[in-house]
Amino acid sequence: MNWIKWNLLNIGLYLKRILGLLRKRAIADVYEIGQGQEEIIRKGSPFGFEMNVADRYYEFWHQDYSSLVKMNIYFVILLMLGLSYALKAILGFDFLYEYYIGLASIMLSTVLMGLFAYEMLLKKSEDPVNEEDYRNAKEWLHFICEKSRHPMPKWLLAITFVGVLIEAIAIIIVIISWFANTSRTIELYFGIALGTAVAATIALTVHHAGEALYKEHHRKVMWSAIDHESKDNQDSDRRLIIRELKKINPAITFKKHGFIRTYGPIMWAVMMVSLLSVFAFLSRANLNLGIINSRMQAEQVSDSNFFASSSPTASPTDLIDQQDPVNTPNANIMSQTEINSMYASLLALMVIFLIINYMGGLSGYKYSFYNDTSEHSFRTIRKYEKQQVRRAKKQEGVTAMQKTIEKKANLLFSYYHPLLINAITSEDLRDSLKQALNERGVYRMKTYIDNHQ
Repeated sequence: MNWIKWNLLNIGLYLKRILGLLRKRAIADVYEIGQGQEEIIRKGSPFGFEMNVADRYYEFWHQDYSSLVKMNIYFVILLMLGLSYALKAILGFDFLYEYYIGLASIMLSTVLMGLFAYEMLLKKSEDPVNEEDYRNAKEWLHFICEKSRHPMPKWLLAITFVGVLIEAIAIIIVIISWFANTSRTIELYFGIALGTAVAATIALTVHHAGEALYKEHHRKVMWSAIDHESKDNQDSDRRLIIRELKKINPAITFKKHGFIRTYGPIMWAVMMVSLLSVFAFLSRANLNLGIINSRMQAEQVSDSNFFASSSPTASPTDLIDQQDPVNTPNANIMSQTEINSMYASLLALMVIFLIINYMGGLSGYKYSFYNDTSEHSFRTIRKYEKQQVRRAKKQEGVTAMQKTIEKKANLLFSYYHPLLINAITSEDLRDSLKQALNERGVYRMKTYIDNHQ
């Protein structure tokens, strides 16, 4: 609601100025200064209207000016769109909007109204990350040797999504062939559902396998480093490291787990990917072989019918003698070539499938943390840094707001000062008040701020 109050304040003061209402207010302010009160004016005190203006502007002293500017821009664009619609409705200016232009303007208006409401109603709360949490998080990542780690970047997430989508499409194509004898709807729906589920399961399993492999490698590195400190007769340093780590995460441990717990996810992922790739290869290959053989048999029957129609008196033996020397060798060569091409294509697809899953496991290895505390520490650091950036940006907006307030208030005070002088002169009031006003000079917003700090 600050946007409404800010604009109402500025519009109201502007109207009072151009309508001459400030002259009456200056006269009233002069009469309100009683006999013997000239000294408070001489020391810098404001008149009633000046105090009222300063009080109202001070309500915005700590506001972010950038949000008000953005809301003004949104409002002006929305106002222009509304006026154009009004011209079309009232004056019949149909040329202003054709169908697609009108649709685009409606969409733009909706977006702008959403942004306007967001800026007006949303209360931007500070993130609850203090400096102590930030320092502890940095110390943890330093001790755990993961200060250079970070989660998967967004561009790699997009590439991973594309890879999983390619896997899903390939699996859907294979699965659809299982439902060839059912209706087209069942074939499509079951194929998409199962293909998507299988692709997502494999992606998560492979990523988890890479994460498990990294945790085991990092455990070995950390435990070796602690053992090295101990072997060099620096047992106190070893205890210090472990003690500092346990302050943040009492459950931290570098002890080796069992073989199944350590390498089970990796073995399971390798087995899943290998079996699925081989199964998909064989399943699709058998289906394609059946299609190729069926087509070749159909072509041979078609050729036999052609010879029979062209030689009505020929016997079946004569047809075979006419067909085999010419068509059978060529047909076999073409069939074998097509089969070889099919195997090569499926093999290439299987290699792509394996590469995609290898990259998924590699991303899990490269973009993961040793435990939840490490990941939480990273997010705490990132959150604190973003919080500092937001505070700095907000401070820039507050500084801009304060400069704007001083400029607007001082401009009004400069206009109001001669009105006070004229009010004193025209009413033949005390010369002492006029002298005090001249000694004070034009009232400044800085004077008001200094008295409120």
